[in-house]
Amino acid sequence: MDGLSDWVAFGRAFVRVLRDSEQTGEIHKVEELTGRAIHRRLARGGAMEQLLATRPELRSREVDFDQLRALGPGTLGASYVGHLDRNGLNADSQAAPTTLIDDPDEAYVVRRFRQTHDVWHALVELGTSGHEEVLLHAFSWGQLRLPVSALVVIFGSVKHMVLEGRWRAFRHGLWEAYRAGRDAEPLMPVVWEDLWHVSLVDVRARYNVRPLRAN
Repeated sequence: MDGLSDWVAFGRAFVRVLRDSEQTGEIHKVEELTGRAIHRRLARGGAMEQLLATRPELRSREVDFDQLRALGPGTLGASYVGHLDRNGLNADSQAAPTTLIDDPDEAYVVRRFRQTHDVWHALVELGTSGHEEVLLHAFSWGQLRLPVSALVVIFGSVKHMVLEGRWRAFRHGLWEAYRAGRDAEPLMPVVWEDLWHVSLVDVRARYNVRPLRAN
């Protein structure tokens, strides 16, 4: 983060997220303020460079979600849109423009991380309750080492695991999720839009992703 104003903005956003983990706009601010440099680590190798060149966006202007609903059960596309529908989610909210990052490559990578968050949910079979979001960020930490994931794991595990008495998730689930993320192939460069028709089982096998237990 650059300068005192960024730290003040981060502190305010983070406190609001701690109070209410469904404050999507504040979560986006935390992601942007702490994730500006991730493209420097990721933009190495052909796959990430191709993603930056084509810049696909997971939003209704570019993805036909009704078509995904019509795909066969068990496909990546049907699993992803099923996750959205079950949890009352709208992909366009995750595709909101970045407002705190000037560099276009940095802005796109942070936005893409945000957009594909729910694809990762479908990949590892986690819902959107508080402790499941913590587990997904443990998985994300294994993948990317993003500060926002570390913050969610540290503070979220206290709120949604310790205080809620989810001892198995706290003692074993966090470690299992981290290892699953660490052991999987890099997922950020993947163009999921090319894989909607592929079975979820085959996608997991291709990228060495294993589903996680929520409890």
